[in-house]
Amino acid sequence: MEVAQVVDDVHRLISGFAEAKRLHQKVTASASAERERIVVVADVSGAVTEVDFDDDIEDLGYHQIARGVVQAAQRAAAAVQRKADEILSAQRAALLGLPKLSDLVDWMPDEQQLPPPPPALLTPPAEREPLAVVSEHADLVELQEQRARLFATASAEGRRVTVAVNADGVLIDLQFSGAIADLGYEEIAEAIVAASRAAVAAVARKVADLYAPTVENDRPRFPGPDVVLAGIERLRDQLR
Repeated sequence: MEVAQVVDDVHRLISGFAEAKRLHQKVTASASAERERIVVVADVSGAVTEVDFDDDIEDLGYHQIARGVVQAAQRAAAAVQRKADEILSAQRAALLGLPKLSDLVDWMPDEQQLPPPPPALLTPPAEREPLAVVSEHADLVELQEQRARLFATASAEGRRVTVAVNADGVLIDLQFSGAIADLGYEEIAEAIVAASRAAVAAVARKVADLYAPTVENDRPRFPGPDVVLAGIERLRDQLR
């Protein structure tokens, strides 16, 4: 009976994580700028998923539009993060009652001994120092600091629209070329969304490549929540 109770508790915890992950992936938030002439929607990856321009957007110059989109995108991303944290808060609290990974896996560092990772920079690429080359033997703290400085760029509509995002996928810069007037405002909005998605995918690859050398090939791979839950269900049936 005691073993069955433990299995039930683990099942509920993993089910909670699976549901939280599902909800987490659907989180979006919107924010506005320039007296609500510009509204931006961002998803949990940080990517801009929608840009809406008000009817009087023509009152703004292209530089003001670019600046307003970046401001609104960063506000939306911050709102997404707050929503996501609320969704995951219950699962994080439940984790406090479980053994730490460092107690279970010998190569895992103690999380309490690690400093919190620095936030990804919000400064545009042109205002930053060049990225330093990371040593093959860099420790986790050095990798986290390098991650905070990572960014990626992408363009759309024949490079008329170019965006940059940080390591969290948050928009940090938006540039229009001299040929931007060839596009209508709806086309500009669609181009911003397309470029943002491409840049988010690019920066995700950079982050993965940054940490890839720290992952040894002989370390075990673990199944996802659905596989684990299926196994626990079979175990529960055997214990009844």
